[in-house]
Amino acid sequence: MKRLLIAEYLKTRRRYVLVCSLCIIALQIAWMLAGNYDEEALRDGWMMFLYQLPLINAIFVPLFCAVVASRLCDIEHKGLMLKQLCVCAPKGALYDAKLLYGTAHVVLALCVQFAAVYLFGIIRGFAGEFPIRLYALYALFTIVVSLGTYLLQHILSLLIKNQTIPFIVGAAGTFIGLFSMFLPQLPWLRKLFIWGYYGVFMFIGNDWDSVTRTNHFYYIEIDWLAFAVLLAALALMYWIGRTLFCKKEV
Repeated sequence: MKRLLIAEYLKTRRRYVLVCSLCIIALQIAWMLAGNYDEEALRDGWMMFLYQLPLINAIFVPLFCAVVASRLCDIEHKGLMLKQLCVCAPKGALYDAKLLYGTAHVVLALCVQFAAVYLFGIIRGFAGEFPIRLYALYALFTIVVSLGTYLLQHILSLLIKNQTIPFIVGAAGTFIGLFSMFLPQLPWLRKLFIWGYYGVFMFIGNDWDSVTRTNHFYYIEIDWLAFAVLLAALALMYWIGRTLFCKKEV
């Protein structure tokens, strides 16, 4: 596995996958942190971000995963590269190595996002202590859903030679996830697609008082059953994708 991971790095170091990843996450962070922070925003800053971040992730992360998976897998479809690799290593090991290498990019980008939120809140002077428990839950749910999103893109990019199709799926996922978050009266819609789970695990709500023109953020009970179902679904998706790739003619 170590040799395969080193090979992934050597193959893609001139494709600037990491630079591309950081540029996308930098754009997300810039959008996320932009705006005027008045007294109310500074008072509710930590909770405000927990409310806004799932929505922003639903917009950016599916496209981010599609780009990274496509950049890592596109090189294998050129010439006879994939066939040569399968001669040197088992298909299953190759599938796992590319998946592990890609998920490392996703986790690194999300860690940069978490660090940016924390540092921005400290520098701008958000009121109160940093709610580490709530942000730990947010990190857990965001990483799991994002890895599931990347897993889907990884499978599509490995199995389909034309990388336009996986990218279209990623773009469609952005709209599906975003659309499902604006329909809270249809909770089943969020749970039907992997991209909707950014909304499923959104555990901070907001009540807008039109009279006082203030926000009231509150805690929403977490659906742990949905989390368990999601983990099982991701394990099944991994097995199906790996099986299909191992049976694929190269």
